[in-house]
Amino acid sequence: MVPYYRLNEEITSTQQAPMTAREEVFIEGASQEKSGEYPLLDGLNVTETGWRPQPNAVEEPGKETSNGQQLDRNYEGSFSYDDGFRGDTLVGDHFQGSSTPVDAPVREKARKSSNIGYVPRALDTNDNPEVGNVAIRPNTYVTDVHTAEGAGNLEATGVEIRDTWSGATQTVEADTVVLAGGCIETPRLWLNSGLPDDGWVGKGLTTHWFDWVVGVYDDDTVADINPEREHMDPYVGQNSAVRFDKPGVGGLEDIGMSPGLVSFADYLFTEAGYSFDTPVDPDEPWDTRGYIVGKELKRRMANYRQTKAILVLTDDMPRQENGVSLDDTFSDEHGPVPKVRYEPGEEDDERRDELARIAANIHRNAGASHVHRAEWPPLLLHMQSSMRIGKVLDFAGEAKNVDRLFVADHSALANGVGGPNPTNSGQANALRIADHIGDRYF
Repeated sequence: MVPYYRLNEEITSTQQAPMTAREEVFIEGASQEKSGEYPLLDGLNVTETGWRPQPNAVEEPGKETSNGQQLDRNYEGSFSYDDGFRGDTLVGDHFQGSSTPVDAPVREKARKSSNIGYVPRALDTNDNPEVGNVAIRPNTYVTDVHTAEGAGNLEATGVEIRDTWSGATQTVEADTVVLAGGCIETPRLWLNSGLPDDGWVGKGLTTHWFDWVVGVYDDDTVADINPEREHMDPYVGQNSAVRFDKPGVGGLEDIGMSPGLVSFADYLFTEAGYSFDTPVDPDEPWDTRGYIVGKELKRRMANYRQTKAILVLTDDMPRQENGVSLDDTFSDEHGPVPKVRYEPGEEDDERRDELARIAANIHRNAGASHVHRAEWPPLLLHMQSSMRIGKVLDFAGEAKNVDRLFVADHSALANGVGGPNPTNSGQANALRIADHIGDRYF
């Protein structure tokens, strides 16, 4: 994977995210120099416990803009692509999709998700008729994978598609078929197509069994860490620019967001019950847990500018009972709908609890006046592993029981890949599988 990680990071402009007060406070709480806790990790291949600055696939602007103005806190120029501005400043809107630079074409947006970093590159090949074979079919749904008897296994020959606007159907023949519908729709399509299932199709779903630990800080505490800061201002900067990793357990990300997302994620998304009715073990490093509502929620949100969260990303393990099956009572126009089950295992709970304690202690070490554990319920966000390499697929991403059929989305990842955000791994694995497709069949 390493060469493909590097290639993907080059294509997607992955670079160190700029630091803000939020990151400085996290580093204060985590770093060995400050608190005797954890060392700075100086490489990208993490093999020991520690914290590190986080690279993100977000293009940064240059030091100067096209009009020659220096890009600093005194900059008063345009942020429009049409006026020569490139990249992304400290806008903090990446969870919402990021629209910057203003007026830029899709391929020049700063946040290099796949529709920005890869789809335009694919369409560029159409400029050369010898290699251009890319057609985008919006509003199209694949309803069946066609197969024929091969030399040993079944062999994929194409797909049946349905136009969701007109209802018209069509068969598309292909030398190879690549499924990339995600961890829910890829196994749904497989099962609806009647393809072989040895018990692991759709199974083994992981989702990084999240949690969320909140710290509230006094202005003086933030100023003690950096006298130039008046407030923490969690909405400034990329949503996360520093992280903590503990191999075999998972990771933590320092997080800042807009007020609406903060009020929900910090205080209104929980499986623990209402905070006023939920006891806290005195041996635990948090002051409260669970729902915060009413006047108390208003009071907490009044401290929004001094509040930041740490996201817990557990390295949860694939379990065969978790995943996707077909609902035998309900169908839509594309066949039986997926029925999804996810429940963490006891060891996953233990890992999450360990990470939550580390997050709370980072807040404490940095000087937080109040620590709150949200104790999130399961959230299907970082989904992986429902069509696992090693079970359903071989090392090249090809189905073990159907030749010329590949899976190249996050469902192919064999496990939770340690706990980091999975986009880089999913994209790198797709590049790797593409090379194997070329080697085997072209």
